[in-house]
Amino acid sequence: MALKESGSQGSHHSEEIVSRSEQFIEKYSKTIIWCVLGVIVLGVGIWLYIDKVVKPRGDKAAAQLYLAEEQFMAGADSAALNAPAAGAMGLLEIADKYSSTDAGKLAHAYAGIIYYDEGKYEEAIRELKTFKAKEKMVAPSITRLIGDCYVELGQYDKAAKCFMDAAKAADNPVVSPSCLIKAGHVYEELGQYDKALNAYKEIQDKYYTAPESESIEASIIRVEAQLKK
Repeated sequence: MALKESGSQGSHHSEEIVSRSEQFIEKYSKTIIWCVLGVIVLGVGIWLYIDKVVKPRGDKAAAQLYLAEEQFMAGADSAALNAPAAGAMGLLEIADKYSSTDAGKLAHAYAGIIYYDEGKYEEAIRELKTFKAKEKMVAPSITRLIGDCYVELGQYDKAAKCFMDAAKAADNPVVSPSCLIKAGHVYEELGQYDKALNAYKEIQDKYYTAPESESIEASIIRVEAQLKK
């Protein structure tokens, strides 16, 4: 009997909860509907923005970059930077106008490489730092080039950090060994032979299949000799 009463009370309690829920929905039905509609409208708005604004901008940027790329590959640096053809944009304008697109970011990288070749290292750093990517080849190579710029400017601490960051980000036998060698040379210049030794040994231990590992033993011996002094 007690069980029946308990079940009856539970049923009554459930009905009460349902009733309150219905009252809440009735009371705030308009607000709920507006909230749902708002989410739908926001979602549609985001989709339309991507489809009608972001994608077309990316396509336009890519089309402009194609002409500038041709001049860049041909070594016509001035034309690539400023205007590869009549009515076409140079890398600097593409980078500025389409900075949020992949083509715009790549334009920054190309401009940075040109500035480096021209010996304009501060300008090169400014452009190269704007380039962002998550893959393990181009992005670490750009970071390595920023390190080269710092070397030319005599800012060895920053250079070493860039080289080590690039080696870590790449984490492959194609890019990492050259970054570690550069880091080791800078550490030697700074007199930080322990760090130089670690950089060289990382090539020997982790990237032993890379061509650089075949000649790194000489650098290790040289640095170990310095540490014994």
